[in-house]
Amino acid sequence: MSLHIEMTPEAEAEMKRTVQRNRLSSIAIAVLCCFLGGLTLYLTVKLFEEQEPAALTQYTPPLEDLPPTKQPVTKQLQSRPASASSSVAPSVVVAAAAGPVAMAEVDVPTDSMDFGTGMELGVGFGTGGLGDGIGSGGTGLGTEQAGGSTIEGTFYDLKQTSSGAPTGMTPGNCKKILQEFITTGWSKSMLSKYYVAPTKLYVSCFYMPVSKASEAPYAYKVEDKVKPSMWAAVYRGKVVAPKTGKFRFVGYGDDALVVRFNGKNVFDYGWEHLTSGKMMGGQPGNRAELKDDKGEPRKFYKYTKAGHDWNESAGGMCSGDVFSVQQGKSYPMEVLISEIPGGKFGFVLLIEDVDAPSTLKDGTGSPIFQLFRTNFAEPNVDELYKNMKEPLPGERSEVPYDKDSLIWAGEAA
Repeated sequence: MSLHIEMTPEAEAEMKRTVQRNRLSSIAIAVLCCFLGGLTLYLTVKLFEEQEPAALTQYTPPLEDLPPTKQPVTKQLQSRPASASSSVAPSVVVAAAAGPVAMAEVDVPTDSMDFGTGMELGVGFGTGGLGDGIGSGGTGLGTEQAGGSTIEGTFYDLKQTSSGAPTGMTPGNCKKILQEFITTGWSKSMLSKYYVAPTKLYVSCFYMPVSKASEAPYAYKVEDKVKPSMWAAVYRGKVVAPKTGKFRFVGYGDDALVVRFNGKNVFDYGWEHLTSGKMMGGQPGNRAELKDDKGEPRKFYKYTKAGHDWNESAGGMCSGDVFSVQQGKSYPMEVLISEIPGGKFGFVLLIEDVDAPSTLKDGTGSPIFQLFRTNFAEPNVDELYKNMKEPLPGERSEVPYDKDSLIWAGEAA
């Protein structure tokens, strides 16, 4: 017996309708895909049409196909051995008028260069100038080129008026005038009635080895108009504190070195003590009377290579008053340097971080303080003596300083 199954008319009609729907759906999907593909192609073409043609056509050959290129020749910073007792150089700017700097050529590796705060630039005092306060002439008194984080110096001759007429000045009167100047507000008008050198000098540190008083008129280019006595150089500017804390200046000047910081006299010591009007050189009794603003005796520091005059006759480097600063804040600062009777001349201005006492020691046992400076360049004592106009035969001074001295960024007032 066989089984026969036959589709009903209704089922056959439904199947035909399903096949028709599927065909229509396939056609619709195909049409939609074509539309979307065309739209995508159209948008892509429009996008590329808006791009620069060079972006589509420029060809960059592989590196191995490029012609060989000549490698740049670099210069290496020349560093000198850091000797704690002999690295005393007058920073980039010394005190009044100095000479340009000649930099030795050296190779510098480009892959590993260390620019730490103790970096020494190998700078000499030659005929070229960097505008960083090194000075043209090598006397350690500044340069005519402003900038490079420096402060400005003006030279006054108290022996003649602004028009060049003699004033009849004497060493005693000169000392009294300078005493009044620093104790009554450092008024520019008080000194402007005297002869003012046309040349301005810019310094970044105050460091001048023992020399002759003629070096200052020479540096300020008035040696033909000013005799080497009864003159003063005043430096004015602003400096930015490198850290928050307490500091004090340490130094010496022949004949005088006075510092006003943030409107207050915080340092005054040299062969003469202008504030009191008393002579300190060769007068240990007068030195013993000196007190700081807290009533404490001044401290003195001697150094192996400072020389007999600075160690014995002057008693060494003297401490100033403690002052406080905030990191990043700018402070006005003035420095006065003077030679009164003439003869020997020189100065050094160091700075002590009271909150972080120096661990470096000189052969005498005295701490080696930081050099007060406004940029990274360091002075070179050998070059200073080499380029002096009239070096003292057989005499030399060299006060050491910390190679990692902080930078008190400066600008002319």
